[in-house]
Amino acid sequence: MPATGRGAVVSLKSEGFTELVADVAQVARSSRDVAVVTKIALTLDGRLGEDIGSAALTAADRVVVELLRGPGIHLDADDVDDADDRLFLTRTGRLAVRLDGAEGPEDAFPLGAVRWGDVDPTDVKARARAEHDRTARGIAALHAELVAQPEAEVHARLKRIEHAVVHMAPVVIYVDERVYTNLTKFGTLPGKSLSATHARSLFNRLRATPVADWAPVDACFVACADVLLVSGPPVRLEEFNGTQLDPEALRDFLVERIGTYGGAPLPGGTDLRRLEELAVRCAALRKETVGGGDSTPYRVINGLNLHKSEHLLPTPAVLGDAPEAVMARLAEVLGVDSPVDTRITDLAPLFTDLASRLVTAPAPEGFTTAFESVLHAFVTTAAEAFDADVAMSRGPQTFDPLRTEHEVDPLGLGTGDFYCCVAPRQAFVERFREFTPGLTRALSAYSARMRFNTWHYLPSTLGVVEREPGRDDWFFAPTMPDVASWSDQHHTGHVAFGVRYAIRVPFGIDYDGRALPGLYDLRLMRTSLPAFTVGELRGAIATALLLKQLYQAMSAHEPKVVDFGKSWYERFHG
Repeated sequence: MPATGRGAVVSLKSEGFTELVADVAQVARSSRDVAVVTKIALTLDGRLGEDIGSAALTAADRVVVELLRGPGIHLDADDVDDADDRLFLTRTGRLAVRLDGAEGPEDAFPLGAVRWGDVDPTDVKARARAEHDRTARGIAALHAELVAQPEAEVHARLKRIEHAVVHMAPVVIYVDERVYTNLTKFGTLPGKSLSATHARSLFNRLRATPVADWAPVDACFVACADVLLVSGPPVRLEEFNGTQLDPEALRDFLVERIGTYGGAPLPGGTDLRRLEELAVRCAALRKETVGGGDSTPYRVINGLNLHKSEHLLPTPAVLGDAPEAVMARLAEVLGVDSPVDTRITDLAPLFTDLASRLVTAPAPEGFTTAFESVLHAFVTTAAEAFDADVAMSRGPQTFDPLRTEHEVDPLGLGTGDFYCCVAPRQAFVERFREFTPGLTRALSAYSARMRFNTWHYLPSTLGVVEREPGRDDWFFAPTMPDVASWSDQHHTGHVAFGVRYAIRVPFGIDYDGRALPGLYDLRLMRTSLPAFTVGELRGAIATALLLKQLYQAMSAHEPKVVDFGKSWYERFHG
């Protein structure tokens, strides 16, 4: 949603997911054409790929939805409560079918009653029941396999999944009609709204229950989620956000991933042993593909249902992928002609020389140090070059907590011990020309959230997550670039300040003899269309690699960063 203004007031706030789903349901109810209604519901009125919306359907509902699109069938938005066969849109944005008077999903939006016309629904319903029964048998088979395993082994699976979901972004996963999420206050997974010790946590409930007495869908979630964790990094779980996680879907996913990583086609079974074999093969191939440096993994994110899919850039980003304006800025700060034929890593000596000069150079007006001035100029150039409303880069204010032998305990730091350099493009500044406090409020909010992120990732970045005493409120340090749409739906800050389209390129540096992943990043953000493209992501990766060279060179001098707080934005943009 673009920033709008009345008089001097400018608002970046978007409607948020609850309001969006309600609006989609209202649009869907305005049509009697079942094909139109189902398409609107599956895509959230064009905001989501239909394949992802379909992947959220239960197997039985998928059969019905496909057959509903035939001629002679329509929907009636009136008297829905008294009808036998109905369509709903759930609060999580999933299309749901209810036949033969079955109770509707809790707190869902009714879309209409199915009027079959001259079509006999007997066959449709029989096929739906058959598909439901087939899916139930597959889920029950996984449950039986867990029952046959030693309890300690099953509980180890619970521990692995719990560890993952507590330390990563929210998940919203379906197993048949059941929703497994830590996004809302009604979720049963620990993480965002529920502590790991809470009695309502799924894992605590399952630990206290014999495996034989588990609900089959719970057993299916545990078995499949654990297999997913074997197949790749912990964030692999997020690739099933907004979709069904069952043995068939998992098998197909693993087979597809193996092929993407260059592996030979493998027969895929749906028993637990075979799924685990596929996962092990998938993980090995991914490590080989990514570790060789020939392919760069990145993720495409849709913030509506939090679905995140991994893809590969077939060749690494190179200097020529950076926008022309970035290259011009690079040449200016390095004091050389534009090095278009040079590899990014070959620029290290030039950045080393630049860092030495910045340490002794006088600070330009508005900045505490010359380094902070150069950093802000580079980030500003990125904002203009990518037509981003703002560009950002975060990091630690000081280096002592990052040392292996530190005087300042890194786990004792607060969010104020980090910074985020937020730079708007001029077009974004112009929106606020009659209300400057609105600009500084937005920039300060972006900065505060990114400072929190660095603090949040720090234990993982430093590799001290197992330390006692430690901190449990950390997330896995990010390592993959991503390009996101509709990211202003669930996160309160993103809703308030319109962070709808975004690119994130996380990176680390080597310091004090070790790698520090995810310590820094480059972020680009737009509040309105167009969405960022994969081509722009590639350019952002090249730009971020240049920024990494600057941070790496400056680390030898351990600069202190004190700018880019709320008062600084008020002074600089006031």
